[in-house]
Amino acid sequence: MTTERQHTHTARQRLLAAAAIAATITVVTTGCTKEPKAAPKPSPSASPSPSADPQEAEKTAALSVYRAFWDASMKAYSTGSMKNTGMESVGTDKAYAKVQATQIYYRDNGFVMTGAPILSPKVSALDTAAEPPKASITDCIDSTNYIQVEKESGKPVGTLDKNRRHVATYTALKIGGAWQIRDFEISRDQLC
Repeated sequence: MTTERQHTHTARQRLLAAAAIAATITVVTTGCTKEPKAAPKPSPSASPSPSADPQEAEKTAALSVYRAFWDASMKAYSTGSMKNTGMESVGTDKAYAKVQATQIYYRDNGFVMTGAPILSPKVSALDTAAEPPKASITDCIDSTNYIQVEKESGKPVGTLDKNRRHVATYTALKIGGAWQIRDFEISRDQLC
């Protein structure tokens, strides 16, 4: 004679077996679905994409440090101090000394620079085989809206130079893996 308890146990076993079978069927049928088609292979006549200029990254890095050098210079000229300008990491040697001398001149005469120049630099020469690697950057600097003013009054200081667009050449060297502006010349005679 079977007891109610035995019926419940048997019913429970049947229910678990049915659930296990249902799970197995789900796994098996899911695994049997079609796989998506693989992407077609390119035809042998397809030409590879043109390779980028291997020196493009170096040119971009040199131009980036050039713009950072200008940002640091503008901070020095507008505040009268070289502190907290970031010049130490982007400008060294003669370039640093020239910015510092100009900043001291402005500070001692009570002048600051306001506004910003328009820059359009290009790497005119790059020698990555040199020790250290060297880049020349040429720019036509438009200082029309970069004005020298009296620090106290904000009154513009007259300049002798009426043409505000000059050619400038910057020398950058890559030392310790980082580009730095080492020297520059702004031609007062060569206009652009």
